[in-house]
Amino acid sequence: MRQQKMEAEKRAAWLSAACDYVALVRPTVPEGWPLRFETPDPGADDRVRQVELGRHHVVLRRRVAGVPMRAARPLAAYQGLAVELLDPDGDSDGVAIVLAHEDPALSVTLYSAPHINDVVAEWRGWSEALGLPMLVSEADGSRRPAYAMIGRLTIGEVRGRRARRGALKHRRPSVYRRRGAGRPGELTVHRGERELSARD
Repeated sequence: MRQQKMEAEKRAAWLSAACDYVALVRPTVPEGWPLRFETPDPGADDRVRQVELGRHHVVLRRRVAGVPMRAARPLAAYQGLAVELLDPDGDSDGVAIVLAHEDPALSVTLYSAPHINDVVAEWRGWSEALGLPMLVSEADGSRRPAYAMIGRLTIGEVRGRRARRGALKHRRPSVYRRRGAGRPGELTVHRGERELSARD
């Protein structure tokens, strides 16, 4: 029952996001944080909620049945930045980048568009700005990292050592061509010897 309710809320959030696309501007300086904006919320009285997104926290505010509610969570409690389809069962190509939480009610849409043109750049940009991993949403609702990771570190491909090819393959290393430094010592002085000279 709870799972069905969560899926219904998530579906409503998708439909709401599909009507009003989100395009937040990421701050480029520390003074630009926190971001404050509104997002659709079907469960709120006015169907919107206020979001405060900082570098280390997320605060959600809304009014339900006339009662103001506030939920504050550390940013570390979020799973990462997930790419989701706005209409997973339809033919629309709309996508959204969601700051994903295990509780869908606490997830926040940071970017949405009717096409996938800029989604990768936005996805990577938000991941770097917030220090959270990039996630891919599966058909069953689960999420997995887009890249192999250890903690918050992305594991890159291991590159083999480059083979030396061409005309310089058998060349001796240049280190052997360097002259060694002279050793300080006593100078040899010759005394009492005849000078050799050629005179006509």
